[in-house]
Amino acid sequence: MRNRPLLASIVCAGILAARSAAGQGSEPSALYALVSPQSQFEWGCYGPCDCAVIVQSGIVGTFVLTRSHTDPLFTSYDVTDVRWNIQSPSGPVRISGSGTYRRGGEVAITEQLELDLSLGGEPPLHFDSGMRSPGALFPEIRTSVSLHFEFQCMDTVLRLDAKPVGWVSAPGSRSPLTLVVGPNPASGASALVFTLPSDAVVDLGVFDLAGRRVRALVAHERLPGGAHFRSWDGRGDDGEPLPPGIYLARLDTPGARLTRVAVRVK
Repeated sequence: MRNRPLLASIVCAGILAARSAAGQGSEPSALYALVSPQSQFEWGCYGPCDCAVIVQSGIVGTFVLTRSHTDPLFTSYDVTDVRWNIQSPSGPVRISGSGTYRRGGEVAITEQLELDLSLGGEPPLHFDSGMRSPGALFPEIRTSVSLHFEFQCMDTVLRLDAKPVGWVSAPGSRSPLTLVVGPNPASGASALVFTLPSDAVVDLGVFDLAGRRVRALVAHERLPGGAHFRSWDGRGDDGEPLPPGIYLARLDTPGARLTRVAVRVK
């Protein structure tokens, strides 16, 4: 059916609109995780120049998507709480920021993602995908944002593939104790996002099915209430890649424990 992508997009948008946080009348917020290694940071030659991309590194992390409004042509969303890491050889480079995403159209479905991002603590830069055909069926978002639309010889490009992995509390509500792993299964890095209802001493680790801890991500650290993010690259505490299989991500606080399955594939 020719209208199947449009129908699916309308259905998914309806699901986002229908969900609501406990006791809240505001729009629900979907937690998204970047798919790795499909999500990439690139810097180099584009457009009229004929030379290779100079820098290319994976990106991992999460953001929150909340529907803001709908008009006759487009459904618009706020993109908030961007928490990404570029996996550079010299160590992780943090990316933070916010922006907007809209999807719709009069004849064909189009989308646009605009983000104001700070790379490594520098002043924010404006990245824009421009209005283009969707790269994936919503609610997945697969697109590229850049500083100059890849028209200039030198440009910075973020190629993003993001999928929803859970729901977060509405603004102003009390965050419950939660733990989300995504993408899952994963062949690259996974994002482990957890929320604390209040300040707590936390342990977060990855365990094999025999109960042995293979990677410590947070080791008895006191963290403030709210949302936190850690990345797991599929390696053990010794730095060596772990074999594909089923692992357990475990969050321990003084009053509770949460465990989630984390599947590694080749």
